[in-house]
Amino acid sequence: EAALSLKSFCGTDPVASPVCARASIDMDGDILLPKATVVKAVKERLPAGDDLKVSPAANEMILECCTALIQILATTANAISEKSKRSTITPDDILAAATELGFEKYTPAMAQALEAFKSEAKDKRDVKRSKKQNKNTGMTEEELIEMQNKLFAQAAQKQMGGE
Repeated sequence: EAALSLKSFCGTDPVASPVCARASIDMDGDILLPKATVVKAVKERLPAGDDLKVSPAANEMILECCTALIQILATTANAISEKSKRSTITPDDILAAATELGFEKYTPAMAQALEAFKSEAKDKRDVKRSKKQNKNTGMTEEELIEMQNKLFAQAAQKQMGGE
């Protein structure tokens, strides 16, 4: 299993390391993920029904590790996009960076999460578009369905020759 640590990327002096300097890793922890979000994610991963608790120090350590991983992943993906002479990091760059960093066993799950995100985003756009269209008519969804059913009935009558 791939292990990630600041020492493996930054050596014994993280501040002097070109990798960490390029990644802008704040060793003081000033740039961190939202603590409540990370703590919630950790709690959700604990076995249900166990009285297992995570100490505040362990939560802080997880938070710092997550932040470091994201920064290192983003820096590696940025380098990949720069090699391709692009100024935008794409999902493919993130997947390539994960592989380059030794996390290839996680790339299928990452790709699956990306597809789920795209699908969810499309669904939200479709709902928003639908609501916008409904607002343009000034009718509720029920009224639109009723109108549609009447039009179908009229079309069926015309089709059968019973205008």
